[in-house]
Amino acid sequence: MSLTFSFPTLAERTIKIIGNCETESCETLWQTLVSNFPEKTQNYQQECLPPEILGLSVYSHSDQSKVVYFSCWEPTIENGERTGKPLGILPFPGYEQQFGVEISSDNPEIQAILNRNIKTVENMSFECATQGGNINILVSENGSVTLQCYFQAGVSLVDVNGDGVSDGENSRGAGVDFTEELKN
Repeated sequence: MSLTFSFPTLAERTIKIIGNCETESCETLWQTLVSNFPEKTQNYQQECLPPEILGLSVYSHSDQSKVVYFSCWEPTIENGERTGKPLGILPFPGYEQQFGVEISSDNPEIQAILNRNIKTVENMSFECATQGGNINILVSENGSVTLQCYFQAGVSLVDVNGDGVSDGENSRGAGVDFTEELKN
């Protein structure tokens, strides 16, 4: 007699989703984002495996653009609070063009380098925005240009009312960065 075990694939796992997704259900928003950003959403799902709960929260910026914050919440509420961790940020459907960290320079020579590396600059802008980061343009003495995205990692979120939206932080985490050197 032989036994065969089959584990469900990531796509087959039932994922619980909570949060504030404005006028549509968070499940519908999730499915749209899975379609639009399959690699990012798969990473978020891998970082938030059941019984953990995926949290989505739509945020409108002052410039009228919208983003979706992703969090992963513990399944249990202790002392009236649920703890979690941030996973990342994606543009709300229809706001993809406004999404990204602005990367530009007043220096014409540096701006020319940015323009020659437009695809790398666009990718860095998107990746940094998914981390909620900011960009520094670093110029070495020999004139090479490096883009540095810096952001907070290891933040511990708290949800005091169980809605899947962060109400604050238990810890700020640490500042981290990643860089991309541009071709002169």
